[in-house]
Amino acid sequence: MIKVKPIEKIGSSKTDSLIATYCEIVDRLGEPNVTHLDDPDKVGASWGFCSEDGREAFIWCYKQSNPKGCMNWSTDGDSSLIQEVFCW
Repeated sequence: MIKVKPIEKIGSSKTDSLIATYCEIVDRLGEPNVTHLDDPDKVGASWGFCSEDGREAFIWCYKQSNPKGCMNWSTDGDSSLIQEVFCW
């Protein structure tokens, strides 16, 4: 699996989506790292991350009361990076 590291950035707008469980995302990225940068009324969990070659991607749960129950995540950034991290 590709190595990624967290970054202190959030996506600007949804450009795609990811079907995954909260646990699957945490298994690959760790706990949400940028939720504090998002709008708390709309985003319950969010991640910003980058690859060793500098590609950046963002995942967040939009308008869900319980992000741990979210299955359809909003994404932005490099879609090929998201595909490599979540290759199923």
